[in-house]
Amino acid sequence: MSVSLHQLRLFVTLARHRSFTRAGDEFGVTQSAVSRSIRELEDELELRLFDRTTRQVALTDTGRKLLARVAPLVEELEATLRPRPGDGSEPGIVQLASSSSLTASVLPALLASCRAIYPDISVALVDKPQSAVLQLVRSGEVDVGIVIGPENLDELVAEPLFTDSLCAAVPAGHPFAARASVRWHELRGATLLVLDDDTSSHAAIDRALAMYDVAGATRQRLAQAPAVSQMVEAGLGIGVMPMHACAAAGSRVRPVALAPDVARTVMLVRRRSRALRPGAASVWAHFVASSADLRKSAPQAVEA
Repeated sequence: MSVSLHQLRLFVTLARHRSFTRAGDEFGVTQSAVSRSIRELEDELELRLFDRTTRQVALTDTGRKLLARVAPLVEELEATLRPRPGDGSEPGIVQLASSSSLTASVLPALLASCRAIYPDISVALVDKPQSAVLQLVRSGEVDVGIVIGPENLDELVAEPLFTDSLCAAVPAGHPFAARASVRWHELRGATLLVLDDDTSSHAAIDRALAMYDVAGATRQRLAQAPAVSQMVEAGLGIGVMPMHACAAAGSRVRPVALAPDVARTVMLVRRRSRALRPGAASVWAHFVASSADLRKSAPQAVEA
């Protein structure tokens, strides 16, 4: 049997993208070249791996079974035999992608403690919107991603770190600032400054406002947590953000727990088909071990 690593890589890539064009773009070859290589692989194996129509490409049952066994082997062979310059596979370099709101709040402490424990490991950080983080992990361009409770975890392994509750961010002189918690219904009629990002913050806030009958509130949607904090500091409204984003806002803005608690999960993600290299595995393990400290550092909402 004459099956090449190149054919197997194309097979795994086509299974991921389900498009001859996109698979070809990743390899820098034409759609017809990908189709020809996959057809030759099927002929050599005497197996039909894909169902092809004019609109889509889908794995057959045989293809799915083969993918489950072949994909991890292909990833290991690539990492061992042919590390590519610039893809993060150099010894001691870990490629990490982070959702932007976490880069500004949770990540600095994690990276600092990681560097203290592993001084020989360099973390190359990519700060992107969450949708881009997930795509970078799925494509293998980064080793690890840190994100907030994505709904779609296809092709990914996820490790929950901690839950991040929504809180009210108020100026230091606001009547809420001295309180341990504020109930959602107390936000009625207020101007609310909310995050309109792609981590489902806005959707979670909308559900809470509807559930707890927060009527008459005006919502202003801002893309970044620092913008919310600056608007709050200027007295232009009450921020509603994840607790760790509130806690990083500065001394003039106070985070106050919202009750009942509404929380999402911060988690690490990696490709299911790719075993972590030693450096990335160390960073992953350190982040998991440090998650207990992150849970302790976040103020907790008072239950209803």
